[in-house]
Amino acid sequence: MKRVFLLIFLLFLFGFGGGSACTNLSATKNVVETESVMSKNNNEIKFSEVRRLNKNIPLKEYTILQSFEETLKLYSLMQDKRFSRSEPIPTLSENEFLLVLKPTLKTQQYGDIEIEKIEEEKSVLNVYYKEINNEEYLLNKEKNPILILKIEGKAPSGVKLITS
Repeated sequence: MKRVFLLIFLLFLFGFGGGSACTNLSATKNVVETESVMSKNNNEIKFSEVRRLNKNIPLKEYTILQSFEETLKLYSLMQDKRFSRSEPIPTLSENEFLLVLKPTLKTQQYGDIEIEKIEEEKSVLNVYYKEINNEEYLLNKEKNPILILKIEGKAPSGVKLITS
């Protein structure tokens, strides 16, 4: 009986435990390789999408918001009067800004945009995007997509929208 227990114990210890240790080792190796690849593209900017909507309001092709007051002013323009509550207004931490994009669509009249990447070149942000099909916008005949992005870092001197 003791031998069976010892055999099962050793099987669990070396049989199953040894395989997971090898897996963890290779996963760690993959993480290191990924980080080294990412460090080569150090001019690529990380961003997060804050809000996506379609509304005909007077905005430039891009707008940079650096304060809560500017954000509040924009959100009051975007507010739908049919509802008593508005969307949550994002707050900005130190060294963050909002980038509001409202490009003129060239290939899809009732489409939307999808950001592929954002790169910084000198003090200008190059925003690479593509126009995509959006069934909801097509059904409602909406052709003014607006995308709000939160970006970490210093606000740029300009923004260049590049379709791909």
